[in-house]
Amino acid sequence: MADTDHPDAIRTVREVLAYRNRFVDVYDDEVSFPSGTDGRYLRIRHRDEGLGVVILPVHAGTVGLVRTYRYPLGRPQWGLPRGFSHSTDPLVTARTELREELGIADAEFLLLGTMTPDSGLLAADVAVVHASVPSTTAALPLAPDEVTDTRWLPLPTLWHWIATGALDDGMTLAALALAQAHALLPAPGRPPDTPTAPDH
Repeated sequence: MADTDHPDAIRTVREVLAYRNRFVDVYDDEVSFPSGTDGRYLRIRHRDEGLGVVILPVHAGTVGLVRTYRYPLGRPQWGLPRGFSHSTDPLVTARTELREELGIADAEFLLLGTMTPDSGLLAADVAVVHASVPSTTAALPLAPDEVTDTRWLPLPTLWHWIATGALDDGMTLAALALAQAHALLPAPGRPPDTPTAPDH
């Protein structure tokens, strides 16, 4: 719900739907800025009733990552599994996405909280879900057109990837920070002597 009484509020003059598909509505609204200047503001709203999710899968000191070709970036990118809502219950969505992207059918889920992945453009909250995975044996993604590779990284290697820019997905970085705030991941230590480089 917009706080239109806030002194810094950008107020909607006219809501303008520019595009719609089964996932999102794209608006190019006419707005009034706090200074009184009129302008336009682009925003994207998810059409699903529930929250999208990003999942932090953890198994025996490792974190599960997926490699996905990100069309807007024009390159592959490593990150945590994530996806649009499948249910009004984010844990149901997390279970579905974990199975589709990492091939994991069994895990213990914990909702850590929510985040706003791009509040300058997206009118959406995303749930962050921790998944304790008992086994990764024979785990294969069910969405090969979306997920091109998977990897379970030891935590020192994970922190090294982040420090060197090899892992730069914003939703992944935010989810890891939230997990650390909940004391579910140890703080980064000394990087490994021979860190594993990602395959791009």
